Amino acid sequence: MGPADRAERLRRELVLGVVMVGTFMAILDVTIVNVVIPHIMTSFGVGVDEVKWVSTAFMISQAVVMPATGWLGQRFGLGRLYIAELLVFTAGSMLCATAWSLNMLIFSRALQAVGAGGILTTSLAIITDTYPPQERGRAMGIWGVGFMVGSDLGPTLGGLLSDWFNWRSVFAVNLPIGAVALMFAAVALPPGRQHRETPFDFRGFAVMAALLVVGLLTVEYGQEQGWDSGIIQLGLAGTAALSVLFVAVMWGAPHPLLPLRLFRSLDFSLVMVIGVIRAIPMFVPLFMVPLFLQNVQGRDTLETGLLLIPSAVTQMVAMPIVGIATDRFGPRWLVVAGVAMSAACLYYFGAMDPLSGRWAAVYPQFWRGLGISILFSSVNTAGLNSVRQSDAGTASWMLSLLMSASGAVTIALLGTLLHTTVITQTDLLGTAAALQTPPPIALTAAAKAQGYSEREAVAVARSLLQRQIGQQATARAFQHQFLLMAGLTLLALLPSLLLSSRRELLARAGHG
Repeated sequence: MGPADRAERLRRELVLGVVMVGTFMAILDVTIVNVVIPHIMTSFGVGVDEVKWVSTAFMISQAVVMPATGWLGQRFGLGRLYIAELLVFTAGSMLCATAWSLNMLIFSRALQAVGAGGILTTSLAIITDTYPPQERGRAMGIWGVGFMVGSDLGPTLGGLLSDWFNWRSVFAVNLPIGAVALMFAAVALPPGRQHRETPFDFRGFAVMAALLVVGLLTVEYGQEQGWDSGIIQLGLAGTAALSVLFVAVMWGAPHPLLPLRLFRSLDFSLVMVIGVIRAIPMFVPLFMVPLFLQNVQGRDTLETGLLLIPSAVTQMVAMPIVGIATDRFGPRWLVVAGVAMSAACLYYFGAMDPLSGRWAAVYPQFWRGLGISILFSSVNTAGLNSVRQSDAGTASWMLSLLMSASGAVTIALLGTLLHTTVITQTDLLGTAAALQTPPPIALTAAAKAQGYSEREAVAVARSLLQRQIGQQATARAFQHQFLLMAGLTLLALLPSLLLSSRRELLARAGHG
């Protein structure tokens, strides 16, 4: 390797480092805010319904901006676009940290999300543009460290910052990181090629934006309003109608936002299916495990955060190795292994009960770390290598949007399933048992030993029995949902087995 080759390799690694740092910031702010929501409510004196828009505005703005990034990258160059996205995100973070009202915070979160959504999609496009197909797996693995570690460490870091300082610090922490990322981006990123001849598909983007807004709001408020309520039924019908309209618009557009010809590639279509299913092992543990540890086992926020760290550490180690293995052997069998490991992780989580020790929560984290490392790195590599270089920008925003939207839908539906299952399990365990006369002798005796009279002891025993039944019903609901999610994850095995070989994917990526 000559001096020129070494210089080019160093440039590529610096570019990769820049996009990894930006991605870490962008994904960190998706999860870090959830733990400070109670502090924001207290600070502004608002309720749950109002403060919910801090997260909802971020989710919708991030999703809506993603489809535009493919064209923007072609029009202005990927390097210029990425720097602009970093600026928007950092400015949004500063406004969030200094927000003087809830409305200002919601606006600032929406602005921040515009930068975050752009960073996530443009990062993928930059990696595709910087690395040849046979080296993208390793690059994707290293980039994935920033993504997954940011996602997993968000709740822990948010809890620590809010305890040490205040809720504004979870936004202020982005400012020095953003400044450093901007400095290195200005030095390392080339402006990028500009293609001014392709017009923007405004009609397609408008329909896609409407589809995302209606669909995500419907999912977000489905459990709260009731899935059988009129407004939610209208939202579901609107989502279906807009989906059909979007396909029709894409079919007839001369320069479509999403060229439907991409789906003629079996591998691209398979990656989209796997991408939907992988949202289950990616997001379900992040939502359910902290709830189980705190609400069922009674652990505090700090201990819960520490018990989640093994997954992040495993991913930091495994991601680059998985990326190299993807370049060497192709994604097919790695993705199959990743699906199996992810399902195993959910199965082991389903074995936890109210009395389980720390190891029961830590052990599945290693399986999740390995499985998600594969599903993230190898699936993204397969998706980008399944299309021509000229379509990499579109594939990038499709992969990012699919992951974001699938995660939102998964969490919303899971909340409904958990709520329904808790009610069912409470009935099965016997609500009547909590009201039996007399209540269990051991509980009554324990109450008497604390100085209660006979009548008071019976009432206390009934209350304790009801509490035990509620705790057991909640634990069983979590166990059932973990096992259900494990089974659904295994549905990705078939499309994984149908992926093309390494040679076929590289040959396809080399065209165009």
